Amino acid sequence: MRTTIVFIALIIYGNLLFAQSKTFEGAWFDISYPSSFIAIGSLESTSGSGFESAVFRSPDNLVEFYIFSPQWSGEASDILIQSNEILENSSSEFSEDIEIKWWTIESRDGTYKRSYQENINSMQNTNWIVGIKYANSATFEKYKKDYILFKSSLKQYAD
Repeated sequence: MRTTIVFIALIIYGNLLFAQSKTFEGAWFDISYPSSFIAIGSLESTSGSGFESAVFRSPDNLVEFYIFSPQWSGEASDILIQSNEILENSSSEFSEDIEIKWWTIESRDGTYKRSYQENINSMQNTNWIVGIKYANSATFEKYKKDYILFKSSLKQYAD
C-alpha cells in the first residue's frame, strides 16, 4: 500500500513539473515551452513585429526545440544545412492539401542531430516547421515528452 501511495505521488509530482511552461509570442504564433528552457528569437518577421522563428534551449544545453511559423509561406534560412553537416534522411507524404516533410541533419563529427517536420498547405500558401536538436538518442528520449507537448501547443495567427 505504501509503495502505491509513493508511486502515485511521484506521478502527480512529475505531471506538475511537466505542466510548468511558458509561452513564447512570435510575430504570427504562440507556442508553449518548458519553463526551465531559454527562449531565443531567431528570424525577425518581415511582415510584423517579433520573430518568425525561435529556439528553446534546455538548461543542460543537450537539446534545443525549434519553431518557424511565418504569416504566410517562408523559408527557414536559420536551419539550412551547414558545411559541417550532412543530410541523414528525408521523406514526405501528402494528406489532402497538406504536404508533410521530415528530415534529419547530422553533424559530420557526430556530436548532434537536428530533426524537423514541415507542414506545407499549398491552398492557403502557408507553412510551418518544428524541430529538435539533440546530442544522442538518450537525450532525445529524455526530452521526448516535452517535445511532443511543444509541437502540439503551436497556435498560429493570421491578419
